[in-house]
Amino acid sequence: MSVTLPSIVLVPGAWTAPKAYHKLIGALEAKTFKAVREVVQPLVDAGQEVIMLMNSYGGIAGTSGIRNLTRKDRQARNLPGGAVSLIYMAGFMLSEGQTIRTVVQAVNLPGRSSLVKFSSDNSTWFPIDPIWLLYHDLSPEDQEEQVKLLKWGNAAILTGQTTYAAWKDIPTLYVRSLKNRWLPPQFQDFCLQNAADATAPVSVAALDSGHSPYVNFAAELAQSTFEAAIDARAHLS
Repeated sequence: MSVTLPSIVLVPGAWTAPKAYHKLIGALEAKTFKAVREVVQPLVDAGQEVIMLMNSYGGIAGTSGIRNLTRKDRQARNLPGGAVSLIYMAGFMLSEGQTIRTVVQAVNLPGRSSLVKFSSDNSTWFPIDPIWLLYHDLSPEDQEEQVKLLKWGNAAILTGQTTYAAWKDIPTLYVRSLKNRWLPPQFQDFCLQNAADATAPVSVAALDSGHSPYVNFAAELAQSTFEAAIDARAHLS
């Protein structure tokens, strides 16, 4: 018997181009998903159920962007579809009002300012040593590919506030990356403490990865996403 699975909205990190995720997208497609990188609104308006798969800063942009678009919200208005599950892969899972800078200042690890450089007007930023920071655990071939796909990012995201903590309302999986240098385990612990403080039932998994598990742990992430989709469907039964 065929099962209709949710669509997936993949929300990239600050510097990463969508093409960088092609291994994960391929692994997801192998699980019979249609990978969706469009805005959520047209999907839910069409009655689609959506899984938000978010990396790095994508955790802030992705969850803030689905206010009133969760399945819970849609059901309250007798509408079909909506966001049904969140997966943070090496992502910022923040409470309302928190920013990336909130985490950096609260955890206060030494040497963070030496990891990135800013444009002359401080409007954009870029990692000083991308391979060391983001891709140290990848093969040389994957490192080369990923670096070529990087682009300067908008520095305003450092102080951009989370406006909706969707993880309080939607089943959520937080995938820790144990060798992450950009979003180190201490930052991830801060995010998980948010969930503990809010008594939100966030599930936790772990990968022995750096900041970019979508490359060398694509199959594992695809499996986790597939399981989240099956679980979301089960809750409708």
